[in-house]
Amino acid sequence: MQIPAILLLGALALATASCVASPPAPAPVPVRDTTPRAPSPDSVGAFRDTPLVAAWGPLPPGTPHAERARSFDLQHQIVRVSFDWARHAVIGQTALHIAPLDSAITSVALDAVEMKIGSVRGAEGQKLKFDYDGQTLTIHLGRALRPKQHITLTVDYQTEKPKKGAYFIDRKHVLWTQGETEDTRYWVPTFDYPSDKTTWEFYIRVQKPERALSNGKLAGVRDLPCKKPRTKKDAGAITPCEAEYHWVQDKPASTYLMTAVTGNFSVVNELWEKTPVNYWTYPDSIAAAKRGFGQTPKMVELFSKLTGVDYPWAKYDQVVAPDYIFGGMENVSATTQADDDILHPAWAEPESNAESLVSHELGHQWYGDLVTTRGWGDVWLNEGFATFMAQMWDELGKSADDGAYSRLQSHEETIAADLAARRPIVFASWDANPLELFFSGHIYPKGAAILQMMRHQLGDKPFWSAMHRYTAEHAYGSVTSADLEKAFAAETHGDWSGFFKQWVYGAGFPTFRVRFDYDSSAKRVTISAQETQPRDALTGFFDADVDVEVLTEGGARKEVVHVRDGKGSATIALPSRPRSIRWNKGKWLLELSDFPRSTSMLAWQLEHDDDVTGRIEAARLLGQRKNDTTARVALDSAVRRDKYWAVRADAARSLAQLSSDTLARNILLDASGDRDPRVRRAVVAALRGYPGTFTYTRLRVMAFADVSWFVRSDALAAYVKLTGERSLPDIRSYLDRDSWLDLARAGALSALQEVSQATAWEILPRYLTGLFSRRARTAAIESLIAQRKGKEAQLAKLLEPLLADEDLFIRITAAQSLGTIGERSSVAALEARRKSEPESRVVNAIDAAISGLKK
Repeated sequence: MQIPAILLLGALALATASCVASPPAPAPVPVRDTTPRAPSPDSVGAFRDTPLVAAWGPLPPGTPHAERARSFDLQHQIVRVSFDWARHAVIGQTALHIAPLDSAITSVALDAVEMKIGSVRGAEGQKLKFDYDGQTLTIHLGRALRPKQHITLTVDYQTEKPKKGAYFIDRKHVLWTQGETEDTRYWVPTFDYPSDKTTWEFYIRVQKPERALSNGKLAGVRDLPCKKPRTKKDAGAITPCEAEYHWVQDKPASTYLMTAVTGNFSVVNELWEKTPVNYWTYPDSIAAAKRGFGQTPKMVELFSKLTGVDYPWAKYDQVVAPDYIFGGMENVSATTQADDDILHPAWAEPESNAESLVSHELGHQWYGDLVTTRGWGDVWLNEGFATFMAQMWDELGKSADDGAYSRLQSHEETIAADLAARRPIVFASWDANPLELFFSGHIYPKGAAILQMMRHQLGDKPFWSAMHRYTAEHAYGSVTSADLEKAFAAETHGDWSGFFKQWVYGAGFPTFRVRFDYDSSAKRVTISAQETQPRDALTGFFDADVDVEVLTEGGARKEVVHVRDGKGSATIALPSRPRSIRWNKGKWLLELSDFPRSTSMLAWQLEHDDDVTGRIEAARLLGQRKNDTTARVALDSAVRRDKYWAVRADAARSLAQLSSDTLARNILLDASGDRDPRVRRAVVAALRGYPGTFTYTRLRVMAFADVSWFVRSDALAAYVKLTGERSLPDIRSYLDRDSWLDLARAGALSALQEVSQATAWEILPRYLTGLFSRRARTAAIESLIAQRKGKEAQLAKLLEPLLADEDLFIRITAAQSLGTIGERSSVAALEARRKSEPESRVVNAIDAAISGLKK
């Protein structure tokens, strides 16, 4: 049976008292007791020996880039395009309506990369002279064009096997394009920078019965005459018939949001009010598309209501794309999303739930598309806002716990990014491509965290009034962070300069040493805090209003600690002694804190806090109380009973950290039947620390019987970790099994990290080829890295050819792995690939590997 901690402590106290009252026994021979003992559960403890942040990471590498200057306004663009699949070529003609901005112009420079320019003509059809260097098409107008005048320029062009921008996916016969950051120029000559906004039209030819998707309204579909056979030999052959789709984007947007997707799609039609909401998917995946996209109309309703600005475009299409290079892209009114992220079987829920991705891309239709960053340095105004809108869906569309947990995740991601490479969120330095700004770990989570702090500081109603003002004032325009500050200052009649200085233009976050003092005679507790983060030109003291909550037997008491100039305190009257104390209740403030509290206080917090982030905090801290009975009882209860999956998962991990005894193992074995697969995965990881027959048996059952293949794969890896070579028959059975996303095969390949090197090398190299899925190949590479000792040179030679692989992510993994292996001979292969590599993410990985190898 379970014994509550308080009863256990009472029994120990009675036993001690009984011993004291007994007659004295003969003095024993003194023996030193070396048994490790946990501190008293009521002992508060001391501050950490080391600071939470000893030093900030360096700024990310990169060269500062100024906002791009413009001399003309692109007012409208018409693109007629077809795709030659035999050559992987884009064949196009585009007409651009252009007007000067402030002064006369005699030439127009368009972004157009590695194209064959056929001709350039003016409005009357006259040929115009042009220069082209493979990057910029400079058209000479033949006369000065003055402000308030305009001209139409028509360019005929082709591009064969474009390195970026347009992607031909042969296995599905699907073509999709990708514009952000500056890749539209690889398939359409245009002004390719976010600061200009224009309207446009696309005429897209496809082979029937394929369809073509683009931005805006579908103005019409025109059947084209079937092609006649070219020779008598071909006379009996079936020739393809074509259709031309005409799409009109009649409200201005930035050209990186242009899109074309073609393929054999079925379309699921829904509505939000009178606005079409459509899901483009493969004919055999309609049910999965509804599962992935199905909450979209409710999201549109919520976001329209919150912002006070109705969904601003003619329709909202979402299309799945094979081999997509991102999770999703917010092309205006026509989002593209990775098919693997959307189309999942029912058993893959909740891990493969697509709502975070879908809500993020939908949020962009307001923030990113309607209101767009003027330059890449302020791109948090796109990505941070979209992440924030996804968090609002988590909170209001799903549950308050989900919203709180997503805020916590944003904080953890931001803190990790700043510890690795601290930078302000407004930042315009990069090396190869502005896309580097997106992957530093700052703009998505910190942008959302900043907005959440503003929301909490103001309250919902004033916050959303200010958001409405910002959105409505800058609709169909471009913005900087200063525009957001001005809108909030005007709407709230407040001064936001200090907030923006520390959170937007500054860097880092506050760290606190927090202490409490309870006066039992006065029945009051004083909570005080001192900021301890390293301070310099980028990071100073943070003015912070921190929510605190004290739980007592008589209920909760709340207060705010106002931290100014690095210090703050608050005193709270209490009906009885504090049972637990929360600092930063709700995790609204982005911060780290060192706050010593007793085990009993953390146990009370884990059981009684109504905030999921507080229970997660308590579960994690209790895992550090080695061999503490009170901590174990509290964690046991949380693993079994907490209503939120993430608390149960963290409690399981902490339980394994806390104790390696049989009782802890039995609690985890019981928890391996949890209803949520995310918890079962946490339990599987925890069970790695408990070798023995009971654990082996349970892990093997999970590996072959769990409803979730995510759990199965993790269970196999844990089973192999504990049993080694005797699990080889199970590994081989997994290698022969096909599964969704190749989870089974990838799980088996990952498990080979735990067998002998000879066995691993016998199996793994064959899975590096393009015959296998990306997931399987990546797992094979990771296992070979783990099994590389003494075979570094051989492994480097195996991986160097993968630098030229068709798969972007395999190239990234290969470059990173070569850096990890450390064979200096790989520098030549890395440098050779860098000269021809088009994708900046691969270039960055190559540069990092070369730098490490040369050191």
